[in-house]
Amino acid sequence: MKKLHPYRDNRDRRVNLMVLRSYALMLFLLFCFSASFAQKTSTVKPISEGKKVFYGVSVGPTIDWFAPTINGLERTKVTGGMIAGFNLDINLNKQNMFYFSTGVFVRYLQGEFSFTNRYDFNLDTIQYVHEGSAIRTIQTTYLTIPTGFKFRTIPLNNCVFVGKLGLYHNFRIMGTQYDDFLLRNTDATKKYFITTEKLKNSETDAALFAESGYIGLGFEYVLKNNFRVFVNADYGCQFNYFSAKAKSNISDTPRFKSIVHSLHVVLGILF
Repeated sequence: MKKLHPYRDNRDRRVNLMVLRSYALMLFLLFCFSASFAQKTSTVKPISEGKKVFYGVSVGPTIDWFAPTINGLERTKVTGGMIAGFNLDINLNKQNMFYFSTGVFVRYLQGEFSFTNRYDFNLDTIQYVHEGSAIRTIQTTYLTIPTGFKFRTIPLNNCVFVGKLGLYHNFRIMGTQYDDFLLRNTDATKKYFITTEKLKNSETDAALFAESGYIGLGFEYVLKNNFRVFVNADYGCQFNYFSAKAKSNISDTPRFKSIVHSLHVVLGILF
């Protein structure tokens, strides 16, 4: 066991809130910068025929939540993550409106869920065997390769609207997990919230590979020489998170299964 304390440690929740606020501030500042830059360059005539290949860099926050598909596994809260990386869009038709989209991204996923589990440990020289509800927190980093399609409108007053559809191929590269549960002592006068030590989730819950589908809308503003700034709002659905061995240590319990829903708000540049 990692630590024992008489009250629940809320630091993780405060950190998550601070991270989300930081993301929101970052998005607001980038939006203001882009709008100012676009206003200054609005007299520049864009290249209306588009480009054959676009390269890009993007970054933004994600909002993620587990949706378990078995009994005995429950989501506890929505969490924040992040996605960032490089984009590559290749034109597929003469009108320069239909593109194949790929790239390389790093995705950071957090999540929480509750389940029933068994724990054996010593506390104040007393041997405890606890079986009851626990909350598991996961933190996983993926190398993500998207393959999909984008539809771009022809620039009108420097504005381009984008629709996108495809798959994310997620390869786990690192991550950790830990459990929290409540314990009462023998006379029930005290209670302890116990947090287990962090484990690498490559050894426990997280599957090596996870497939996701995504759909989204975007807006691009064309600047000088077809340099563009953009914002995307995407919905993603990860079809499963857990490995085949992920389950409670109580006998006759089913393997963990869950969909992971995500909302991504991403800012970037194309050139």
